[in-house]
Amino acid sequence: MKIHYKTYCDKVKGCYLGKNIGGTLGAPFECFRGVYDIDFFMQDVSSPVPNDDVDLQLVWLAAVEHEGKNIDSHILAQYWENYVSAEISEYGTGKNNYSMGIVPPLSGYLRNENRESNGAWIRTEIWACLCAGNPALAANYAYYDACVDHSGEGIYAAVFTAAVQAAAFFEGDVYKLIDIGLSYLPEKCGVRSAVNVVLQCFKNGDDWKTARKKLLIAEPSSFGEIGGEWKGVPSVPASEKCPVQQKDNDIPKAVHGYDAPASIGIILIGWLYGEGDFGKSICIATNCGEDTDCTAGTLGAILGIIGGESEIPVKWENGCSEKIAICTLRPDLLLNVPESVSALCERVVKQFPVVSSERCSFTEHGFEITSACLDYDEDAFYPYQQENFKELLKESPSTARFHFSGLTVKTDYGETLSKIEEGVEKRIKVTLCNKLYLSQYLTVRITGVPEGWKVLNGTERAVGLEHWHGSKANHTNSFDFIFTPVALDRYKYALTLEISVNGRGEKYFVPVTLINGAC
Repeated sequence: MKIHYKTYCDKVKGCYLGKNIGGTLGAPFECFRGVYDIDFFMQDVSSPVPNDDVDLQLVWLAAVEHEGKNIDSHILAQYWENYVSAEISEYGTGKNNYSMGIVPPLSGYLRNENRESNGAWIRTEIWACLCAGNPALAANYAYYDACVDHSGEGIYAAVFTAAVQAAAFFEGDVYKLIDIGLSYLPEKCGVRSAVNVVLQCFKNGDDWKTARKKLLIAEPSSFGEIGGEWKGVPSVPASEKCPVQQKDNDIPKAVHGYDAPASIGIILIGWLYGEGDFGKSICIATNCGEDTDCTAGTLGAILGIIGGESEIPVKWENGCSEKIAICTLRPDLLLNVPESVSALCERVVKQFPVVSSERCSFTEHGFEITSACLDYDEDAFYPYQQENFKELLKESPSTARFHFSGLTVKTDYGETLSKIEEGVEKRIKVTLCNKLYLSQYLTVRITGVPEGWKVLNGTERAVGLEHWHGSKANHTNSFDFIFTPVALDRYKYALTLEISVNGRGEKYFVPVTLINGAC
């Protein structure tokens, strides 16, 4: 299957216009619980409405423009620290952790009450557009992105959304796209549960209001508890279409920050019950309440990809400003914030051949794109970083991964994560994965160990790695650095793994941050 340059451009523009329209529609109702009956914008939309869902993607776009396709969670975390000004919720926790030297995926997990909330799946459009027709690659990038400030369901929701959106460039059937998204998820998770609840409700003939209630009972969300029952806001007073709401005691109280599964479910309610109609679909998503700008915005993006800009109704396209107003960023010349959705889309399109060169063929008037396998394939070869992202999902958040030109290094901090205690043995498991079609011998030293700490078996190891091809057992090797911290008089200890490749000049450095205290 192939799509041509003009079709791709139309779908990218549809994606971000749909995102902007849906986000603007839902903005006044964000964080409130209620059931509404709106059918168009309820607030003044003559000026652009700031939206963090788009803001954060501008940071990732800048990362791709300056670093190319070989970006991972560590590069993204650096851009996050430099350009994201928001300090609230998971954004702030992930950023604060990284500032302490705690690297992804620990940065998204450690001390993060909101790690399973909505901040990651709302920003996957950039990966879908850059990996159009290749959901496995989009899911891989979405994992690297999400683990900067999320974990668990926060990551699963991002993987699901990215896979669906990337596949939507080539597939328009709602059920096939949902199945594709599910194929990228673990067999047991809250996002899969939410999707199945909504599918069953639709199959049973329940109306969308009943589906919403069953969803929030099965997978409670704390998002609508933030603002409580809708009473109106200054920009949109309560009215017949959005009346004052009463508490529904049938919906149980949620665990704080557990929001992603229900939100994905609400997107599907809008999608299924909207029956392919753009306006009806994003209105139903908004009418379900909770994280309304995100659910309606993401659904608008999916429908925009499927139909392209040309299929978005004129009344919706002309209904709100195309200008981009930022609210969570610290802009400078490197970030280069685009002034409009059109300018953003032009820059995204330019980066597609950079990220997805193996599926991009240049033509006289641009390029054409060939799709990959849309369903997850366990045996498929994933050339990017030579990593199957499903293996990433299986790993503990205590394991950090670092990618170098010929090597992937994993450091597992164990159950206590980055924490150390006086006189208590600490074990760091180091795994080295050969990415070259060459055998390698490596020397690994741990440096910066304070004097007096007892290090079992010394601070150096020699590690042999066999040829990557044809040696499944031996192209990966592991060992433990085991030490006992004593005389702890600092809050943080910054150690480093220094990795030398014997016979060649390469040296790689991996940070190991240990925290003395409550973390």
